[in-house]
Amino acid sequence: MASNILDKKIDLDQARLEAASLVDAVAAQAGRAAGWAAPRVNRAREEFIKAAKEAQLRAQPVVDQARTRVIEEYVPAAQRAAVAAQEAINTEGTLTERAQRAAVAAKQAALTPEVSVKKKHPVLKTFCWIAVAGCAAGAAYVIWRRSQPVEDPWAEEYWADSTDEPAVSEAPAAPVDAPAEPEAPAAE
Repeated sequence: MASNILDKKIDLDQARLEAASLVDAVAAQAGRAAGWAAPRVNRAREEFIKAAKEAQLRAQPVVDQARTRVIEEYVPAAQRAAVAAQEAINTEGTLTERAQRAAVAAKQAALTPEVSVKKKHPVLKTFCWIAVAGCAAGAAYVIWRRSQPVEDPWAEEYWADSTDEPAVSEAPAAPVDAPAEPEAPAAE
């Protein structure tokens, strides 16, 4: 069987022509496939970028909360546990007893929450109460002031009768610019 295949003559020029036409056909198909796939790949890339940004925005608060919790809770608890274990190891006793005391002390220190001390801020409280009292006094003054009768000293008395005597007599006055009457010549 193997000898039958080898006995046949293969036309190399024909094989080269067929291979070249096959390469051209494959290249044309690859070009069409690339033209078809390029817009779809670009659209998929843009959708992926958009989805990744949305996922980052959704994950950001969770990451921030976890970071805050680690910094504010876990690190101080680990530091308290380390200090308690170190203090327990520095006591007297056998190595086994000290190791057991260190483990118990570290566990208790890690599980015990830190008690925060509330500040009372007496100056701030005093300032706030003074501000509240001042606002109340100001409001009371405004209310009292609005309840008082209002009289305008320069306002005309619209209720007075208009038939009263005028305060100034209306006599014709000599014009100011007119020359005065000549004086009589003095008798000599």
